[in-house]
Amino acid sequence: MAITIKDIANRAGISAASVSRILTNRGRFSAETAQRVRQLAEEMGYYKNQSAADLSQKASRVIGVLVPATHTNFADEIIKGMQRQAFELGYELLIVFLENDVQHQIKTVKSLLSRQLLAVVMLAVDLETAVFDVLMTANTHPLSISNQLNNGIPSISSDNYAMMHTIVDYLYDQGHRQIALIGAADPDSVVATLRRQGFIDALAKHGIQYDPTLIWGIENAYQTGLETIQNFGVPLPFTAVIGSADIVGIGILNGAKDAGVSVPNDLSIITVDGTDLTQLTRPRLTAVQQNFTQMGELAITTIANQALSPHTIIFTDVVLTPGDTVAKISR
Repeated sequence: MAITIKDIANRAGISAASVSRILTNRGRFSAETAQRVRQLAEEMGYYKNQSAADLSQKASRVIGVLVPATHTNFADEIIKGMQRQAFELGYELLIVFLENDVQHQIKTVKSLLSRQLLAVVMLAVDLETAVFDVLMTANTHPLSISNQLNNGIPSISSDNYAMMHTIVDYLYDQGHRQIALIGAADPDSVVATLRRQGFIDALAKHGIQYDPTLIWGIENAYQTGLETIQNFGVPLPFTAVIGSADIVGIGILNGAKDAGVSVPNDLSIITVDGTDLTQLTRPRLTAVQQNFTQMGELAITTIANQALSPHTIIFTDVVLTPGDTVAKISR
């Protein structure tokens, strides 16, 4: 049988109401009494009914998290950051996975919203209009992580436009003038649009004529990278390539090996994300490292501080981490 507040009150010799206030940090009690009650609760195996507490306080401390079922190589880092901060601040995470099917997504979101939630965090998720409409009818706070949306939802992500300037500046300093961008050709993605424009503007800053054929590949997938060399043919019309995700860069690296293209002697590669995957390749991938753990931590902090408002965008740090896949060209 579950231990109740009344059981603890009987052992402590005080009222159940006093025990409740001590365990929820409300009211004034001597340090000795408070310590004795908390110790009894722990010894007796008392577990707080958070749902009941939320109802009584008319405030939830549960945060729903929508994660794409298609595995990303950075989702775990974001969730770790969220979990660490949620534990520190006394919040709980309810994580659900979204399949690609719209009807399945609607059912999943409705099921999540049937719980009393403080906020719903979308982790690198692009929702269809029908799914988004279901989410927006709920009395909860939406937040997007690692993805910027055009629908008034606040977001936490890297500055995707500025990131492209960092990459192009680095490649330019290494002597590269013919540069391709792979995996950012999706016309409907806000992130891809920002990266394309940042890429184009960074080239123009250095006086390089933009070639639209050198932006190729819609999906941030291994297969996109693997097919890059085949798509452009050898000899390649560029000396350096930017993979819009680590998994894209790995595909390019393997595709280059299959085609007999030497990296970095014949082709330099730099990727976006900078996850542990970049340390597993040979040669090690040069990458712009996004701070996914920081994104997760900030998500919980901003929700706790009620710092969310429509159109708010919080940018996190990025660091360019040199590997072994970018060669310096003498000019």
